[in-house]
Amino acid sequence: MNQEQFGQFWNQLKAPLKAKWEKITDEDLAEIQGNFGRYGIVLHKRYGEIQKEEVFTWANRRYAHWSGNYAGYRDPAPVA
Repeated sequence: MNQEQFGQFWNQLKAPLKAKWEKITDEDLAEIQGNFGRYGIVLHKRYGEIQKEEVFTWANRRYAHWSGNYAGYRDPAPVA
């Protein structure tokens, strides 16, 4: 996903991002504001380099599903 795609997808990504990745705060979302570069910085700050890649992969899969390019992706069922 590039900056343009990320910016277009940002409004659809915010709520699931915060729900799935609990270290992401409302302040982080306000800081990112659809900027792909800031997104990487915030993820590194909250999750470190290794887990940051997991978040990137998760977001890329959501984007692919949202854009119709990856029909097989589904979010895992919530744990009760």
